Amino acid sequence: MPDLVLDYHRLKVPIDHPNLSVTRAKLEYPTVDVSFAYLSAINRVRFVSMYTWGLAVVAGDPFADKSVVAGVQVYDGVNVLGRVQNYQNFYFNKIQPTRATSDHLLAKMSAGTVTTLASESVDLTTAAALLQVSCSGSTVKSLRYALTSPLDPLNPGTATATLSATDTTFASGYYGVRLMKEYNPHGSASIGSTWLRAPASAVPPALAVIEVEFAKGEYPNEEYKPALLSSLVEVSRSLNVPIHLVMEHDKHEMLRRRGFTDDEIRLLLGHLPQRHIDVDAVTWGTFEFSEKSPTNIVVVTGDNPYKQGAIRRQAEYAKKKGLRVFDPPKNYGEAVTLYNKLKSDFPHWLAGKDNFAYMCLGWEELDVLQNVDFYYGELLEHRTHYDQLKRVDPKEVESRLLELKARLERMAVLHEERDKHLRKVGELLRRGW
Repeated sequence: MPDLVLDYHRLKVPIDHPNLSVTRAKLEYPTVDVSFAYLSAINRVRFVSMYTWGLAVVAGDPFADKSVVAGVQVYDGVNVLGRVQNYQNFYFNKIQPTRATSDHLLAKMSAGTVTTLASESVDLTTAAALLQVSCSGSTVKSLRYALTSPLDPLNPGTATATLSATDTTFASGYYGVRLMKEYNPHGSASIGSTWLRAPASAVPPALAVIEVEFAKGEYPNEEYKPALLSSLVEVSRSLNVPIHLVMEHDKHEMLRRRGFTDDEIRLLLGHLPQRHIDVDAVTWGTFEFSEKSPTNIVVVTGDNPYKQGAIRRQAEYAKKKGLRVFDPPKNYGEAVTLYNKLKSDFPHWLAGKDNFAYMCLGWEELDVLQNVDFYYGELLEHRTHYDQLKRVDPKEVESRLLELKARLERMAVLHEERDKHLRKVGELLRRGW
């Protein structure tokens, strides 16, 4: 009787128990919603030296559109990585608690130079965090999640904060997390808490679009950042600030009263405790930053947590410097009009109108449009990073294009743009790459 039961299941057509069977999909390398612990077990990870920044573990193959979710210990420095080329070229996020009201950052390392692409106006503790780096087309995001218990890395809920920037430096690369830090031998993350996932789609809408100058950063390894208005206020118990800031301030004051210098405090604690908040800090992201351009465009998506009106103050500061400030577009047409108005002043922009509209409006449908534009441009049109995309498995590219095609077919808005981008996907699938 047991043999008859086994034969019944073994010979059944179609197979009647796929979830308990060995299938081709299960034997192939999974690339979505898979733990790095599993990837390590099947020998599909590799290590990348981060030079003075320690060691990172990445998925075994390069991808274009992907994200990584990881639970990390919070220290100053790199955390989650996207589109890694080598130790001098990659996107990354980090939590840097020693900064004044700009602790959550999205940045890129390009040829060894760090540029801050986006920043959240927040003060965080030196504790654990669940972070995500996501790349889709020319959009790069950093997501920060609230720590709750239990927390499912495959379904962490809505992000507490999402930073977004448009950047065309890297079109593909490796995704992973920094494991070891040069001064923290216990590491910053583990492969067991790291997951390879599909890209995230949601971004917050713009509250202002501001032209800014860029300045050299004041923090280690930060070469460029927007020259925004900053107003530092010393932390005190009379202010409505998080308790951890008060404790950090008191810690610094106690050590100073005991005769320690700031250099000695930094050596003793590994960092200099934060003593100030920035009441003019806002949450922002860059659009196609270039250090060769005298000015750049930032999209502001959040006000100051301590003193409302920081966006207005940043706008007034820009106007006093002779820079332009724009009201956020209310719809797709306004976003395209503003993009076309700015494009002539920023000839280096490679990303198109749909990228700009996505950053300004935050519609997930626009993420699909800009993602299609990315593949069409890089594979058929301008081919600026063709060699980078050719490193991606052709099956992975085809799978992504079919996914985008299916999402386009479900779009209930922007019908003309939907049809135009469906034709682009059809041409890509027909001509190949």
